Amino acid sequence: MKIALNWISRYLDSVPSAAAAQEALIHAGLVVENVYHSHGTDVLDVEVTSNRTDCLSHIGVARELAALFKLTFTMPEVSLVESGEPAANSIVVKILVPEMCSYYSARLIRNVKVGPSPQWLRDAIESIGLRSVNNVVDVTNFVLMETGQPLHAFNALKINDQRILVDTAADGETITAIDGRAYKLNDSMLTIGDAVGPLAIAGVMGGQSSEVTQSTVDIVLESARFNPLSIRATARALTLFSDSSFRFERGIDPAMAEYASRRAAALILEVAGGEVAPGCVAAGSVNVNSIPVTLRPARIETILGVQVPLDDVLDILRRLELSPEVKDGVIACCVPSFRTDISREIDLIEEVARLWGYGNVPVQSIISHRVPPTDTRAAAIGAIRNTLCACGFSQAITHSFVDQAEARQFLPHGAAAVQVSELVRKAENALRPSILAGLLRARALNQNNGTASAMLFEYCSVFWQEISASEAPTEQRHVALIADELSLVLGAVRELLQRVNPAARLIIKPADAPVFSPGIGGRCVMFVNDTPTDIGSVGLIAPDVMKFYDLRHGVAAAELDLGKLIAIFNPVRRASVLPRFPSIERDLSIVVANSVRWADISAAIQGSELEFLEDVEFVGTFRNAQIGSGKKSVTLTLVFRDPESTLRSQQVDQQVASILALLSERFNASLRAG
Repeated sequence: MKIALNWISRYLDSVPSAAAAQEALIHAGLVVENVYHSHGTDVLDVEVTSNRTDCLSHIGVARELAALFKLTFTMPEVSLVESGEPAANSIVVKILVPEMCSYYSARLIRNVKVGPSPQWLRDAIESIGLRSVNNVVDVTNFVLMETGQPLHAFNALKINDQRILVDTAADGETITAIDGRAYKLNDSMLTIGDAVGPLAIAGVMGGQSSEVTQSTVDIVLESARFNPLSIRATARALTLFSDSSFRFERGIDPAMAEYASRRAAALILEVAGGEVAPGCVAAGSVNVNSIPVTLRPARIETILGVQVPLDDVLDILRRLELSPEVKDGVIACCVPSFRTDISREIDLIEEVARLWGYGNVPVQSIISHRVPPTDTRAAAIGAIRNTLCACGFSQAITHSFVDQAEARQFLPHGAAAVQVSELVRKAENALRPSILAGLLRARALNQNNGTASAMLFEYCSVFWQEISASEAPTEQRHVALIADELSLVLGAVRELLQRVNPAARLIIKPADAPVFSPGIGGRCVMFVNDTPTDIGSVGLIAPDVMKFYDLRHGVAAAELDLGKLIAIFNPVRRASVLPRFPSIERDLSIVVANSVRWADISAAIQGSELEFLEDVEFVGTFRNAQIGSGKKSVTLTLVFRDPESTLRSQQVDQQVASILALLSERFNASLRAG
């Protein structure tokens, strides 16, 4: 927001220098990015934060300077002389979508003489970078920058049937704006129109067909309040931004609509002549009630760490026009309509701190801070992240939005992608249903930059919507990882599960998933206290998905439910001394039916609870004609150890024999010959 100091002088009894104003505003939370000289005045380029919409005008900044320098602020008086036939006899205003427009007013000014602006008006608007158009348009821009209330002037003769209709556009309807470009509208966009069609894109820009030109005689002056979200969506969808849309998006002072209309009408009479028709034709209403907010003086010291004298607090609040009154030890304030950012006690404390001076808040040489214990969820996520990093994976952070075609690659049967409106995002407007979408895109990027074997992981939220359900979309937290080989992914998943809970066991159940190759994917099922829980899927990425991402080398992946992993997290780690005596390993190759799973073999051996058995490790699976049709050879390694002494071969032989007998009985297994 560019603020001209000569302009500010209209509202203050004295004006600080540019340097003083810059320093004061910066210390009060409004950054002045630059100070320059233009059209005979110093201009401050003020960066206004989104919550301080009151400072998007010269009057707003004048109020701020008055509070900072203890100056007298005066609103310009408006003396409006009306004459002729009442406006209501010539204009009809109807709001057809009150949820998008709460108030609309039209003031009729007849017999104006459109022409160049007087020098004072040209200097004012050109000093802040605006282009002078003509006296009527320049007045609307002047009042906009003065009050923060957007206005628009229509050529009254171009309004068909003299009916102003505030309504949404017809889908596919077009309008040529005053910038000379044609814009295609849809039925979500608010327009100001007449009986024939749109005259303006509400709150954004006027139409060329009804703009004020040298031949204009009668004008209709608009002042309105529009829904900020509606204006924001329209401006972004059309890629059309203006000073008006900038303010409507952020919210404006509801009390300013009527004042700005009267102020502009009076200035138009001054610079362009004419007669203002009696009355203002309006529809809707505005709420300009003050908001009551209370402040406990003791709370100021609690928050700031320093005691601010009560008299200073009351003085600051008065300078901010908050009308403070002390009642039963509590300061009651009435927040005026232009301070839309103040609604709570903490907001008042912030105002006291700003004007009392942040420099007056002492900085302690030693600051004590209680460090709370890490919660279980954070500890679990930290353990998962550290485990995957230790396994050689690099953490990735990918975008939440994907293209709709990309989302379909990962959706399970009966689910649909969660989408945002195309008015908000034209491309990539679907929320990711799987983390693998971002990881595979990152894998392709690494591949194209010479790192073909990138091992990546990420944990974040995924979203989808059940097609047949009426409930809200589903959001879950997942963790996913990708690597070259399925063995790397499976090993990392097993290690991850062991780190989360050493008592957990993992088995892989064959199953097809949308993103994995048929027959080379499965569901990950964990067992804790013999209770099975499905936690995700693992497998090789399907060829069509590989082609979609233009990946040249095979990729294995897994995606797990992070919430279920956190639920079983056991933060208490058990430690034991290093073994004093060596272990003995025995390799076995047993022949079993193809239907026998390694998970069942491992569970049976570990469930035997043999005295010296320490571990069972899978080595591999082998099939050929000699083994026989419908059978396979499973090779495993048995690890034995006696913690109290060195094992003898005879002791191990006895336990191996027991295991073979168990496997023969349970799975009809036989020791592979040769």
